[in-house]
Amino acid sequence: MEAKKKILVFIPEFPVLTETFIERELAKLAERRNVDIRIFSLQEGKGEISEVLRDRIYYQRLKLQDIPKELIFFIRNFSDIYNSFLGFHKAQKINKKNENEINNPCFFKSLYIFLKSCAYAEKFSHFKPDLILAHFFSEPSTITMFISKILKIPYGISAHAKDILVTSQYPREKVKSSKFITICNENAYKFVIDTAKGLDTSNIYLAYHGVDLQRIYQSVENKDHRPEKPLILAVGRLVGKKGLEYLIEAGNILKERNLDFCISIIGSGPLYNELTEKIENLNLQDSVKILGSNKGLSNEDTLVHFKSASVFAFPSIETNEGDVDGVANVLLEAGIFKLPVVSTDAGGTGELIINEETGLVVPQRESQDFADKLELVLKNRELSERLGLNLYNKVLDKFSLDRNISQLENMLLKDY
Repeated sequence: MEAKKKILVFIPEFPVLTETFIERELAKLAERRNVDIRIFSLQEGKGEISEVLRDRIYYQRLKLQDIPKELIFFIRNFSDIYNSFLGFHKAQKINKKNENEINNPCFFKSLYIFLKSCAYAEKFSHFKPDLILAHFFSEPSTITMFISKILKIPYGISAHAKDILVTSQYPREKVKSSKFITICNENAYKFVIDTAKGLDTSNIYLAYHGVDLQRIYQSVENKDHRPEKPLILAVGRLVGKKGLEYLIEAGNILKERNLDFCISIIGSGPLYNELTEKIENLNLQDSVKILGSNKGLSNEDTLVHFKSASVFAFPSIETNEGDVDGVANVLLEAGIFKLPVVSTDAGGTGELIINEETGLVVPQRESQDFADKLELVLKNRELSERLGLNLYNKVLDKFSLDRNISQLENMLLKDY
């Protein structure tokens, strides 16, 4: 029997509540049993772990007691590490002159990352992987890029949104050295293509994440949340790009119109106190609630709220620093439950939510327009059902996990 290809997946924190698509994707790969998946993570997250992944995750950080092992590894692999350092130093000089590389860290920060990579190379070597898959176009894939050169093991990258648009590192170097880069939304995909102008970009792929319909339905089977009023649901981290302040303002407008509704926001993040204060200042405590006391809810409990909602609100914005959502996983989940969506036109949202077809779209930061569209959906049952059904069909057609995972699996199985 032929041995399966060994894939080591590097993720800084796993699993993360707001990155459930990563856990689902890796669980599906493990279930298909065509590759041998192992996950290396620095920190255990608060998300749920599928049973199929439990014995495949290794949490390790650099520790003082590891120094003797690291020194032995350094001596044994000095030639490869030295050659990698020369390549790193050359890249630093080239990138300093390249205007497309303005996001790169300074020399000393890059040197620190390189040295850290040498230490993690020792840990990665014990897995004897055939390929390393790094999540995020930022520091994790930079570490993986260096490790790939030291261990002479090919690597690929799964990139997303902020890690490309705001915190990317060495994009041109990664395009040149990685075997493949998958990007889950068109907005970020075009950004990388533009950044890599003049290079061979045939290894860059637009590859959407998918949703596991059966798993979602099973998780909410025989479970119900029964709101007393029509529920407007929003799910996401409590950060600027989610635009939740504008949803709260829209809620205030709806209250002034004496509309019967309630808004539930599920998520945690640094803006919890600010958003809570805004709700209190507008006297909306009875109508707008942030669930979970800044800890969020489990994915299962969140899906139960999807099941009982009347409309899904997605007031996302592009921040001043350029951070913006791609095709948000919560929009796919809204589609699975045939929810009508009211969203903005930010980032990659338009790849899924098309105005008056799969949802209603309003300009960013326009609370009045957002309130108008929420009211329209709540009052027009025929429109609500049509939008929800259209979104459901589009998710089935374009974002099924069973269909989309085969694209990634084929890249992992390819001989490099």
